[in-house]
Amino acid sequence: MRKYLPVFLVLPAALASAYEPERASNNLAHEFAECAAYYSITSKIVSRSKPEEAKQFDKAAGLATAGSNVLTSEKVTNARVEMAVKSMVKELDNDIANFSILLNKYSDSCGAAINNPEARMTYWLEKEG
Repeated sequence: MRKYLPVFLVLPAALASAYEPERASNNLAHEFAECAAYYSITSKIVSRSKPEEAKQFDKAAGLATAGSNVLTSEKVTNARVEMAVKSMVKELDNDIANFSILLNKYSDSCGAAINNPEARMTYWLEKEG
């Protein structure tokens, strides 16, 4: 019995550390809202030089907004998008040359969230909290 005791002590802690479904959904909704902001800003930045790409970013922003709306409310989604836009504009320091800061921070995770939302939900469900 003594050799199994450490396994029994670790197992409940491992099970208890995963995010609850409600928290995972809320986090994914927040991530979608951030992505909507990221794609909207990206669209505005590229719209002059690459209008067709801007349309694709607008479409991605719409998908992200819809994803967040499904998981929360439109009111919460809009508030989160607005907060994220303000935060991102601050990160850019009002200089488009700093766009790589946003690209590095959001491009991969937003691409994953939009292209495979089920995998992102699994990520949040399995995340240790």
